[in-house]
Amino acid sequence: MSGGFPHPSRPGHYRQVLPEDLSAYLALVATAMIPGGEGYPSGAEAQVVGFVQDRASADDVAALQKLMARWPASNGSQAVVAATSMELEDPASFGYLRELLYHGYYSSHRVLAALTDRGYGYRGAPQPLGYEITETMSVPTVARGSYIPTEEVTRVAD
Repeated sequence: MSGGFPHPSRPGHYRQVLPEDLSAYLALVATAMIPGGEGYPSGAEAQVVGFVQDRASADDVAALQKLMARWPASNGSQAVVAATSMELEDPASFGYLRELLYHGYYSSHRVLAALTDRGYGYRGAPQPLGYEITETMSVPTVARGSYIPTEEVTRVAD
């Protein structure tokens, strides 16, 4: 497993084929971590597993299989226990998995549609488009440096 983000699959698309049991496990854990509700899809409904499959390297697949072996889950309640145990016992692994799943979630067209339906001005990837920045937001609140009009600039030495 690689360290924290940026995930080593950026910008590559490794297109690993995830074993069926790993895909099912990731869907359960994604839903345990992102249950959805109030118009937002769950992790599984947002097709987070597809994002992982597209971007996971062979090392990622091996790391994810180790996580599945150490914190198994075959249903939703077991997935909640697995994610909670992972967070407490191995925060680094939990952080790795969380970042991978959250990136998948927030790049999902279903999630972007839910955000748009609620009036958020999120335009999605690729950045820097992201959230709309108003003219007021782009003006610095703290003055730094100084400004000299061109006509006032003088030569110091020749």
